[in-house]
Amino acid sequence: MGAGERVVGVDETTSYPPETAKLPHIGYWKQLSSEGILSLRPDSVITWQDAGPQIVLDQLRAQKVNVVTLPRVPATLQQMYANIRQLAKTLQVPEQGEALVTQINQRLERVQQNVAAKKAPVKAMFILSAGGSAPQVAGKGSVADAILSLAGAENVATHQQYKSYSAESLIAANPEVIVVTSQMVDGDINRLRSIAGITHTAAWKNQRIITVDQNLILGMGPRIADVVESLHQQLWPQ
Repeated sequence: MGAGERVVGVDETTSYPPETAKLPHIGYWKQLSSEGILSLRPDSVITWQDAGPQIVLDQLRAQKVNVVTLPRVPATLQQMYANIRQLAKTLQVPEQGEALVTQINQRLERVQQNVAAKKAPVKAMFILSAGGSAPQVAGKGSVADAILSLAGAENVATHQQYKSYSAESLIAANPEVIVVTSQMVDGDINRLRSIAGITHTAAWKNQRIITVDQNLILGMGPRIADVVESLHQQLWPQ
């Protein structure tokens, strides 16, 4: 939205755009400090609804800082668009916000047109972490599930949010494609062999393992079209 130069500080989870690495960090968004934030003299603080501690947000408001909290759930396009519009309103650039929403929506609609031309969705699964031998699998209501669906995949995991899967559960689900973060494999797909049952899946046998940057698939933000387009192309390679 062209307001990057107005940002005076970010929390420690911020990694994009790269220029944010040069900005002062105010700590983790769930463990904020009013002193550190106020030292940057911001007009507004924009964060998630479950940021905290609440007393810190109250202290900021008491110092006439405009505290804007955005909902993280539900993980839907509608909520993401609402957040973009709210952010644009806060920054007093509503037209730029609407233009961004339109741009994202148009790109996603093109993907949906391609998906509609396919005979059937690809049965896929997103694994966040191995956690020993039991992988954490993304289910309904998660950002990863929404991204899989937008890209034209059918999530074979039907539980809510994230759940540990046993070897038996993984084999029974038998995804055609398994999506993991690039950080998880660190350039070596064979690292996934430590996950019990994964080598018995169709995805492993057919070498249909897709890696995605965790910053793109774990959060629903303005770069969602990037990950959806990339994932769609890998689900149906030419």
